[in-house]
Amino acid sequence: MRFAFVLGGSTYQQSLYRVTHDVAQEIERQGHSVDFIFWENPGPLDRNDKYLKIIGLDKENRLSKLLSKTFTAILGKHFYYYIFSSFFVQQMKRQVGDENYDVIFYQGQSCIPMRACSSNHYIVVHSCKYENFISRYTGIRKRFYEWLYKKIYSHKKLLTVSEDVKKDMLNKVGATPASIEVILNGFDFNRLRREMGQSPPEQLPQSYIMAAGRPDRTKRFDILLKAYAKTRRQYPLVIFGEGKRLNALNQLAKDLDISGDVIFAGFCANILPAFHHAKLYVSSSDVEGLPTVIVESLTAGTPVVATDAGGSYELLCGDLSRWIVPRGDVDALARAIDDILENPPAVCSENIGFLDHRRVARRYIELSEQLKGNAH
Repeated sequence: MRFAFVLGGSTYQQSLYRVTHDVAQEIERQGHSVDFIFWENPGPLDRNDKYLKIIGLDKENRLSKLLSKTFTAILGKHFYYYIFSSFFVQQMKRQVGDENYDVIFYQGQSCIPMRACSSNHYIVVHSCKYENFISRYTGIRKRFYEWLYKKIYSHKKLLTVSEDVKKDMLNKVGATPASIEVILNGFDFNRLRREMGQSPPEQLPQSYIMAAGRPDRTKRFDILLKAYAKTRRQYPLVIFGEGKRLNALNQLAKDLDISGDVIFAGFCANILPAFHHAKLYVSSSDVEGLPTVIVESLTAGTPVVATDAGGSYELLCGDLSRWIVPRGDVDALARAIDDILENPPAVCSENIGFLDHRRVARRYIELSEQLKGNAH
C-alpha cells in the first residue's frame, strides 16, 4: 500500500515529524511506501517526500505570502484555512494526485486547510484543541471558535494520540466524528538510546533537574520555578527552550532568589543526550497531548515528575503515577520533586513498551487495510 503522512507547515526539525518518523520507517520495512508531504520548505527532501508549493500556504512565493497575510489578518488563520480549503485541496491533487495513495494521514493542524479532502484519510489529533486553543478566548470570539472547531472535526475519521485528547475532542470541543480512536505515537527505543549516548550539550552541570519546551503559557515554567524554590534544591535546574516569555522567567527566578541555581540553556538542536545526564525531568504543563519529553526521559532512565496534563497517566503507569501532581499546584510539585530525588525509581523503555514503533506501525497498517476494504 501507499501511505501519505501530511505534515503541512511542519519541517523535518519539528516535533510532528519526529513523532511520526519511526513509525513511518517501520511501515516501509513492512513492504509499504510512505511519503511525507510538506507545504513549508523542510530543506533537502528525504527519499520520495514531497514539498508542495500551494498558493496561500507556501511561505516562499510572494503572491502566496500576500494572500495568506491579507486574509489571515481579516479572518484569522484557522478560519482562512477553513474558507479556502477547496482551493488548497485542488492544488494538492494537481501536484501529487491523492488517488495515488491508499490512505492519507493528516497529522496535526494540516487537516484544517485540507478539510475539504474527500479521499480515504484519517486526521491524527496531537493536542487538546479546546484546552490549548479555544479556552484562551472569551465571549463571541470563543463561541465562534467553538463552532469552527466542531465543524472542522465532525464527520471525520479521527485518531487521537492519547485518551485525554480524545476526551477533549468529544467532551469539550463537542465534535461528532464519523469515528474516533486512540493511536499512540510510536518510538524506536534503540534509536533513542543511540542518540542519547552522544556527548551532552556543553556547559551543563554534572547533575541537574531538567525541563524543556517553548516557554509559552501552557508549559507553566513559572509554576516550576515557584515549586523549585520550595524544594531542598539538591541539584540545579536546567530549562531548555526559547520564546518571548523567557525574560519574564528570568526575572521570576531573580525575584524568588533562585537565579544562581537556574540555568536557561536556550534552544538545543541535539537535546536527547541531556535526558541521559539529568537526575530528574519535570513536566509542569497545563496542556499536553502525549508528552514526548516523558517518553524520552523514561527511555534515558531518568525518572519523571509531571502534572496531570495530556497523556501523562498513560505514560507514568503503576508505581510511577505516584509522582503525577495536579496542574498548577506549586506545593504538590515541590513535594514530588523532593520525594522522587530522595528515593528515585528505576525506569527504562520497558515502562512504555506499548509505544514501540513496530506495534504502532502495525496498527496504522491495520487501519489502512480497513479503510481500503471499506472503499471497495
